[in-house]
Amino acid sequence: MSNPDIDIVPIDPLNRDQVNGWIRTQRAVTEHDLPGESLPSPSFQRLRLLLWPDSLDVERYVAVQDGEVVGALQYSMPTQDNQHLLELELEVRPDRRRAGLGTALNEFTERRAAELGRDTILAFAVDPLPDGPQFDRSGQEFAKARGYKVVDQEIHRRNDLTLVGEDELAKLYVDAWSKAAGYELVQWIDDCPDDVIDGYAALNERMYTDPPMGEELDIRPASYDAARIRNTEWVMKERGQTQFVTAVRHVESGELAGMSGLGLTPGEELHAWQQDTIVEQKHRGHRLGTILKIANQRLMRKYRPQIRYIHTWNAEVNDHMIAINEAMGYRALCRDLDVQKKLK
Repeated sequence: MSNPDIDIVPIDPLNRDQVNGWIRTQRAVTEHDLPGESLPSPSFQRLRLLLWPDSLDVERYVAVQDGEVVGALQYSMPTQDNQHLLELELEVRPDRRRAGLGTALNEFTERRAAELGRDTILAFAVDPLPDGPQFDRSGQEFAKARGYKVVDQEIHRRNDLTLVGEDELAKLYVDAWSKAAGYELVQWIDDCPDDVIDGYAALNERMYTDPPMGEELDIRPASYDAARIRNTEWVMKERGQTQFVTAVRHVESGELAGMSGLGLTPGEELHAWQQDTIVEQKHRGHRLGTILKIANQRLMRKYRPQIRYIHTWNAEVNDHMIAINEAMGYRALCRDLDVQKKLK
């Protein structure tokens, strides 16, 4: 798209000025909207331009004005399920806001979504908590003004590992194992062992149906198998990411009863991100969630002891997982809103 003032063009990974401007825009947005939080890693962002899983189509654009990158779009679109969905990241450089650029990017997105046969756009916005950092609210205000509806919300919690008492964690861990007779740990870094990959795929699939989510959030069941897991693992390793995973196996049946993951990105030395945590319903009531989270945190710290912060997100109604996280030292940082627009 172009007009006398703005050009919206696909990012060319070999165009150095374009890519550098895109990364500068992302970092400026984070510094302004989420002060004190981790900035996007330039090395990781460059790798993301080149690599993504087979289960997604990805398109990225920059908005250029007066020869400078002033905004950006990313579309992530599932290819193996949820083919109605386009997940949107829309960013406008703080010094160029309130001049129509965001509106132009959103209008471009809606036209492009229709061309791609996607009728649902899902995006994300920050809502500060009364006692938390007063992050910028402009994202949620922009979304509301353009017809996006809040369809789900989660609390973003952060754990400062320098404040976590190992003695208290050890007590929680030992107490949890006293309720978990008949289970054993299976742990790995990056590559899931062959003998549990089918169970691990099944747990990933259940993440689309088991956790609590808003009734109007249009996320539909997914299909996972070993091939999808292996492809995702390959992409993560090629992009320099590290994944720590802990699973719990029911010894008698051999079933994977639950799993929890942590992800690290290249160029980031202080922050880690909680990935999915789930316990199969029939195996609940044995403190497996506590075991998974503590064991996996210990695995990560064994290899990356300099990591200081772990970030996690939980639905506000997920009392059980919230209790586990808060016992481990996680504290509320902000509320993240899922905002959705149906195009038909």
